[in-house]
Amino acid sequence: MKKTISVLLAAITILSLAACAAKNNPEPEATTGAAEITSESETAPEQTEATATDENAAETATATETKTENTEATPSDTDTGKKLPETKAEILAAYAEVMNQAKKDAPGFTKVEYQVLPEEGRVVTEGKTLVNAGLNVAGNFMTSKENAEKKPDVYPKGNDMAAFPIRNTPKGCMLEDPDFLKVAKFEVLPDGNYKITLVTGTEKNPEPAAHGASTAPSKTGGIITPISKKEIDENLQGGIVSAVFKDFVYSLTFHDCESVLVYNPENNHVVSLDQTTRVAISGSARALGAKINIENQDLINYKKISDLKY
Repeated sequence: MKKTISVLLAAITILSLAACAAKNNPEPEATTGAAEITSESETAPEQTEATATDENAAETATATETKTENTEATPSDTDTGKKLPETKAEILAAYAEVMNQAKKDAPGFTKVEYQVLPEEGRVVTEGKTLVNAGLNVAGNFMTSKENAEKKPDVYPKGNDMAAFPIRNTPKGCMLEDPDFLKVAKFEVLPDGNYKITLVTGTEKNPEPAAHGASTAPSKTGGIITPISKKEIDENLQGGIVSAVFKDFVYSLTFHDCESVLVYNPENNHVVSLDQTTRVAISGSARALGAKINIENQDLINYKKISDLKY
């Protein structure tokens, strides 16, 4: 009994801590536009397979060759007279400009945020029964889509924007390397608004930007607020894991994190922002002669910001 409870607690600890971190440190259906410009990398970084539960999977397919599409409008043929971004660098710059302005303008907004631990893609090679039980319990620490939609977070105009990506920083985008993006897509929507879709590459154990910082210590942290492994490690010290478990190791691999921004090109005001954060968790430990080994478990965090009031 003691061995069973100890192994179960380990599975709960590593994943519930990650889930709580995602909830406390946050982190669409696409409308086909009249014009679309896509910039994608020639070779995509190694990634963990996306799960079928991902509601945005259809938009985040990995590209294998660079292409640029422009079905109707040309970069100089717009109602605003602005040159439309074409390259990854230009699309990223346009995204950063809008997001950074939003941080300064401090509009009111509504945020719906929830997490899932999908079963598909889960790979447990040792201690499967206990790990699965632990993951089911870990799910109780997360916010469901239903509950998030019932009770969304509403922020008034003029708020401190700490909850607006990137969390607790004066900037909404700090990524400076456009090559880290697997996908950078720009669209002109039928209503005249612009839409930018960014999908990140893969990064192991990225740290979020420090509170109030203007730069991020990781590439992933320049787009979203990743779960901090350092904070999880601090929470684990002196707890059940360090007391009972030996050879305890784990890693957090962020991949295919997506940010979909819709904005008004006349004033650069955000219309909506949908962010999907995907982190593949792996880990192993020994305790009282038993061993658990999780090769992969995705944790997905959905954040949807809408109803912005400037």
